[in-house]
Amino acid sequence: MRRLRSRGKGSARSPQSMTIIQCSGCASAGIWSAALNGDLGRVKYLIQKAADPSQPDSAGYTALHYASRNGHYAVCQFLLESGAKCDAQTHGGATALHRASYCGHTDIARLLLSHGSNPRLVDADGMTSLHKVSGERVERTKLECGHGVPDPGGGLRSWRLGPQEAETRERQKLDEEKRRRLERFNSSRTNLENLADLEKLVQRRKEKRLKRRVPPKAPQPEVKPQPQAQQEPVGLEVFLKAAAENQEALIDKYLADGGDPNAHDKLHRTALHWACLKGHCELVNKLLEAGAAVDTRDLLDRTPVFWACRRGHLDILKQLLNRGAQVNARDKIWSTPLHVAVRTGHCDCLEHLIACGARIDAQDKEGDTALHEAVRHGRYRAMKLLLLYGAALGVRNAASVTPVQLARDWQRGIQEALQAHVRHTRTRC
Repeated sequence: MRRLRSRGKGSARSPQSMTIIQCSGCASAGIWSAALNGDLGRVKYLIQKAADPSQPDSAGYTALHYASRNGHYAVCQFLLESGAKCDAQTHGGATALHRASYCGHTDIARLLLSHGSNPRLVDADGMTSLHKVSGERVERTKLECGHGVPDPGGGLRSWRLGPQEAETRERQKLDEEKRRRLERFNSSRTNLENLADLEKLVQRRKEKRLKRRVPPKAPQPEVKPQPQAQQEPVGLEVFLKAAAENQEALIDKYLADGGDPNAHDKLHRTALHWACLKGHCELVNKLLEAGAAVDTRDLLDRTPVFWACRRGHLDILKQLLNRGAQVNARDKIWSTPLHVAVRTGHCDCLEHLIACGARIDAQDKEGDTALHEAVRHGRYRAMKLLLLYGAALGVRNAASVTPVQLARDWQRGIQEALQAHVRHTRTRC
């Protein structure tokens, strides 16, 4: 592996430069670097030389991802006109629209939407482009037009209202509900001519209430599926699936036959990765006792600690760190487990990582600290904890933005672009 550092004009490095990881001999490395630096002439030259505008690097990033991330509008426009796939996804599931939304490039987001980019695509964390902007959790509710896209309207309207306006609106809703109930009651009273009619009305309403009541179901004991005795050898694919589903019999059979506990699939995911992601604490202990490497890395250089923090499994995180796992490990985009815990909002994991020596102001490839991520994703409790433990407010990322500036400025333009697109989609339906 060799690293190419992008540079700006002259001998000085560009302030938005970032490292491109590539394999030696890759013909498309030039177009990635040119797109990253906004060198439109170089991009045009390479496209004319038959370079593929949609060729991904080892992390799944295309030239359109790099240009969208650094705000190079002209390069993005030329790549799209040259046939670049606007919805190509990285290994983490991010599209160019995710990158533009994440960094607040409104004009590029509009350009991608006009070329048919799908704002409903979610990344590996289940986040759409709009959630990258607003920090809201993905709620897979159905809109009136039948598309599974969260409605951003309600939450943002209440966010823009002041406390007095919000209280007034809530009072108006209550008054309107009382008025409707009174109208329904008065309409029923007009048909009452004697006491028998009143008794019928009361009986009918009792029956309606009884229909609405659903008796609670008794909790069913969870039965762990255990396959029958396996006579044939257990293969790698079956072993990894058993680790994800916590099928102990298959795992014991694989290990008893001398299987390697560190065996991995084509994305370098081991059984320990899957057990940490799914929260199987006893299985994690069994794999570690069988010789599984505690800091084994997948294709994105993420260790099992990353996978445990992603789902908030504190007991497994403690188990891994007690076994000597690196608390400050970095993946291919230089994120640490602390970044992952903040992005996913698992504050108990965040506190334990800090207590175990995690560097609170560590920066990823884009220069963002955990505090930048907490502000960007709206993780207010995580933000308070980071400040309580001494996170620095003046750290600047690759775009020379501090967490305070990010909280004040970054969301407005991109929110308006995405909301306008969603409203337009709903009106067409």
